Amino acid sequence: MITSRQKLILKAIIELYVKDAQPVGSKSLTHLPYLSFSSATIRYDMAQLELLGYLEKTHTSSGRVPSEKGYRYYVEHLVTRDQDVLKSFPLIDEIFLKNKLAREQAIEDAMNLLSELTNYTALAIGPSGASAKIKKIDFVPLTPSQAVILIVTDQGHVQHQSINVPKEGHINDVKEVIKTLDDLLRDRSIVDANKILENVFAKQQIESFMTYQTQILESFINAFSKFAEDNFYLSGVTNVFDQPEFHNARHMKSFVDMFDRRDLLKLIGEQDGLSIRFGSDLRLIPMENCTVISVPYQINDDEHGTIAVLGPTRMEYSKVIPLVEYIASNLGKLYKK
Repeated sequence: MITSRQKLILKAIIELYVKDAQPVGSKSLTHLPYLSFSSATIRYDMAQLELLGYLEKTHTSSGRVPSEKGYRYYVEHLVTRDQDVLKSFPLIDEIFLKNKLAREQAIEDAMNLLSELTNYTALAIGPSGASAKIKKIDFVPLTPSQAVILIVTDQGHVQHQSINVPKEGHINDVKEVIKTLDDLLRDRSIVDANKILENVFAKQQIESFMTYQTQILESFINAFSKFAEDNFYLSGVTNVFDQPEFHNARHMKSFVDMFDRRDLLKLIGEQDGLSIRFGSDLRLIPMENCTVISVPYQINDDEHGTIAVLGPTRMEYSKVIPLVEYIASNLGKLYKK
């Protein structure tokens, strides 16, 4: 149990440390208007906070730095949302107004802006399209030997797959096959469509039109498998390298490799509402100095997406939290149009 005065001191130390990554001493705290206590009193409380595990002493300075326990207490009890962030909301609104009919572009632009505003790494994981139903399969010839297949779902997802027509074939034959597949798969879920394509019955239907049906099947199965993946958006991977916590070359490489492996999918909180996860929660190297702030957004009763910001534990929580919450609320509206 910490006292009200100690809460004020802990809050002040964290917010000063966030600004410049320098250990905080009692002298710098006495200059704050809401800490009108003697230097001796502040030093005593800092020592108590250290004993309780909320602060740590560095080897290079007499000042203190927040521990993970201190940050955790701060985000659970002390953080306040920065009102200056409201000035950025019109920029966010503009993105969603501009891209009302282009959902993927809106998400991508929003992640780029979030990364720019925070100077951390921003990511969004959209819903899987596996439960969607096929609304239409269309065929767009590009040349006598090339075409694009478009698959549109009832949830607004669009997937395209390029195919090549072999010399012995004719593009009109492909067009007939696509029409057959449209009749066969329309109003089927992506999962069911994939099973049908892998079924012998579907293969036999295609064989009646052409001898190179394998390529068509593989193209469709590949397209449907993409629907089953979570839509994934990432921005500002290298932003965290501006932070002193990430100046180690080995640390930087591990961080980038983690994104290549998409291990960061394991970082996102599963609970409803705001989730703040620290290094000990993540158990991923090199995550010991990192925090992930995530907020889900609702798509329908069964599906949701998530946006998140990944940065150092010494993060501007008062700024990041309202930005993530506001963008998440706008992303949810995209799926309700």
